[in-house]
Amino acid sequence: MPAQSDGDVHMAAKPFESRIQDLVYNVDVGVGHQALKVGLYVLTVLGIMLFYLATQFRGLREADAMDAAQLGRNLLYHKKYITQCIRPLSITYLERKTGRRPPILEGHPELIRPPFYPAALAVMFKLTSPPFKVEPKHRIFPAEQRAVIPFNLGMTLLTGLLLFFLARRMFDYRVGFLSTTVFFLSDTVWNSTISGSGAALLMLLTIGAVYSALAAASVLREKQSLRRAAGLLLLSSALTAAAFLTRYAMAVLAPAVALLIWVYVGGRRGLRWAGLYAVVAAILVSPWIVRNIMVCRSPLGLAPLMALEGTRLFPGDQLTRTLNPEFRFGAALNALLIKWLENASHLYRVNLRTLGDGILICLFLTSFLHRFVRRPVQILRWPVGLAVLLLVGVAGFYGEVTARLLAVFWPLIIPYAMAFFLVLLTRLQLSLRILESAVVWLMVLLTALPLIFRILPPREGPPYPPYYAPFVILVSNMLEPDEVMCSDMPWATAWYGSRTSIQLPQTIDDFYQINDFVQRISGLYFTTLTRDKRFVSDLLTGPEKSWFPVLEGRIPPDFPLTQGFPLSNMEQIFLTDRKRW
Repeated sequence: MPAQSDGDVHMAAKPFESRIQDLVYNVDVGVGHQALKVGLYVLTVLGIMLFYLATQFRGLREADAMDAAQLGRNLLYHKKYITQCIRPLSITYLERKTGRRPPILEGHPELIRPPFYPAALAVMFKLTSPPFKVEPKHRIFPAEQRAVIPFNLGMTLLTGLLLFFLARRMFDYRVGFLSTTVFFLSDTVWNSTISGSGAALLMLLTIGAVYSALAAASVLREKQSLRRAAGLLLLSSALTAAAFLTRYAMAVLAPAVALLIWVYVGGRRGLRWAGLYAVVAAILVSPWIVRNIMVCRSPLGLAPLMALEGTRLFPGDQLTRTLNPEFRFGAALNALLIKWLENASHLYRVNLRTLGDGILICLFLTSFLHRFVRRPVQILRWPVGLAVLLLVGVAGFYGEVTARLLAVFWPLIIPYAMAFFLVLLTRLQLSLRILESAVVWLMVLLTALPLIFRILPPREGPPYPPYYAPFVILVSNMLEPDEVMCSDMPWATAWYGSRTSIQLPQTIDDFYQINDFVQRISGLYFTTLTRDKRFVSDLLTGPEKSWFPVLEGRIPPDFPLTQGFPLSNMEQIFLTDRKRW
């Protein structure tokens, strides 16, 4: 009998036909089937994202986004948190607080916006190396296409992934899948993303802070590894600090997360861990607070004073444009109260009730009347509701820009809304499973309608008026890099033109004072932000009346900028000290 070879002791290789059958089985019902479904889902999400981007993005539309972008570029090149968008208010504020006279505009410190989002953009600029000096022919700024928007898109995709894991942890796979689908079909999400304002980053930081705090509280309640709980708690504190350093209004996240930890863990032990979370978060933001105190003697810079913007004392943008604002404390307090009452009413009637396009926010609010079985589900909605209410209160003082931050909590609202909807659907006891599925997908379709209507014709055009990168680049390139210009949209000239830009002072006398005693101004750029104001109540007899002769072409004899030309059929005007064209 022949000796048995070594190969005979092993199982014989499967024939080719058998391997094909195994592959088909895996694709049909096995691991391959799941991978195929996940792959198709990911491709669908990417397709929606790219189609929305292609049809809706024509450049940054918000002053907030341009301001953050130019701050990020300055961080990259100068390694300092300085701004090229300078408000007259900050000039005198620095002078009074620090005694510097005159304040140096070159290297002017940023006093309003915290640094985390601009720092993230600086990293993105470093990785992608987009050109910042371009010709006026570029309708969309290359840095926006290569860095700003891709970064925000990445944050949105990560938020959707984290939302799935959070919803699955709290409820089940079905709620997780539906919540993620609704999230990616939300016009609120994609519109916030392509705005470039940093809302996408805040969504990720917020849901990350809540998720890690929930996981830490679960570990502590079950008395598992303290090391793991401490690590998760540290992560939650770090994400909360990052959210605060992205927008000061996100301080509302800290009491919400602390409440979650306290109630979930329970008793004095929960209170101690909640206090530890808050202390760590405070320690992490303290270096920035110290920086502000050293720079301008104020922990939050000019941010608290910005609440007066848009009040009866300083309508519109008059506060930041005023070189020496004067007001009494009592009058300011009364103006703030009136502003808050007016804004709070609008926030409730419009922003809160239509958050996420309306339907799901109603289900979320109604879910507070339902008692969920699982403890974390029962608890988490209260901190989320607290954070939303606190943000509404803060937005009452700071207006629409802060009110738009309500969208940051949208990923935390969706799971509760979808779970409560499924509870109501179950109580209907529909006999046919296909009918139940049809109702579910009808709800998904209803939530997606704003997105569908948005991408249908007519499509979005360039953000003009007033923003059109070729015009801004054209007038900015007429100045030397070390020259200073003045404009009614300095965030745009700072970002697109890379020129130090002073916001148009409220009066022409303030312009003379800055030009004579602070910094010589080489260019003045008027756009539709000024020229489209009301003729009588704003330009002829109102707050812009000192600029009215200049806007009409009647340049005062002693005005330093005597040469100029119109743009876009007289909609814009550029003035300079000599012919540069």
